[in-house]
Amino acid sequence: MSENKGIGFFEKYLSVWVALCIIVGIVIGQWIPAVPETLGQWEYANVSIPIAVLIWLMIFPMMLKVDFRSVRNVAKQPKGIVITCVTNWIIKPFTMFGIAWFFFFVVFKYLIPLNLADEYLAGAVLL
Repeated sequence: MSENKGIGFFEKYLSVWVALCIIVGIVIGQWIPAVPETLGQWEYANVSIPIAVLIWLMIFPMMLKVDFRSVRNVAKQPKGIVITCVTNWIIKPFTMFGIAWFFFFVVFKYLIPLNLADEYLAGAVLL
């Protein structure tokens, strides 16, 4: 029988690790500009290969924890998958559109050019 020990050290301080990575990325971009320039050249079909690899590395551990045998039983109790689909495909895009529109076209109206605000809005909805 496995013992539930709660969240681990890494998970507990995840916000700290993210903040440190952001700071390190900014420092590298400012002091060693050749690194982002080089990484920016590694693209295929307008997709950044380094970003794709890092996203895959981020998602892969979660995929290992999925019990794929239980996926077969989704049709027996569809409530969870229906709620997830409605939330992710109907509620979230419109909510994100509203929030992003408010910030890009009202709060930061004078800081962001109109053409960039449109692109940022599209990106926020896709996220």
